[in-house]
Amino acid sequence: MVRLRFLAGLLILVFVLAVIGAAQAAPDKAAAAPSAMDLRWDTAIWSIAVFLFLVIILRAKAWGPVLEGLKKREETIRTSLEEAKKTRDEMVAIQAQFQKELADAHQQIPKLMEEARKKAEEMTNEMRAKGMADVQVERERLRREMDIAKDQALKELWEQAAMLASVLSTKALGHAVTADDHRRLLGDALQEIAHSSRN
Repeated sequence: MVRLRFLAGLLILVFVLAVIGAAQAAPDKAAAAPSAMDLRWDTAIWSIAVFLFLVIILRAKAWGPVLEGLKKREETIRTSLEEAKKTRDEMVAIQAQFQKELADAHQQIPKLMEEARKKAEEMTNEMRAKGMADVQVERERLRREMDIAKDQALKELWEQAAMLASVLSTKALGHAVTADDHRRLLGDALQEIAHSSRN
């Protein structure tokens, strides 16, 4: 508004000076031949009038939309700058959060490694204990089988020895030995063995 008033005052001053100049130049005009560089006051006045008319029309029709467009553009630029600043601040905050989480993760790595080592050691101990228990169970099973096989072999040996003794005693005595005779002979033999081991 101040600019418009200043511009209008300036134009009025130029107009007044043009009228005064035209009035002073009028008597000399008849004497001099017109040149292209001479100031013609009637053309100057019409030029000023046309200029003022264009200023008024442009102010009414063009400057308003142009200023409105410039204000919208300025607002868009301001909004974009604010959004960019906000986004930059958010990115800085996210980066700081990420750095903090990364540092926390780096601090947790030794703890995780220690836990993994302990778990591996526990699993190794469990597997070793299970393996030893399996070996012990297998040993006991083999011992039982060996004891059973030994007992069976001894039984077969005793049976064959008894049968052989029976056959030998039958041949030596000349008659068949009964089960009662067998028991009596066996008892006598055991007593002799016990008596000889005491001496």
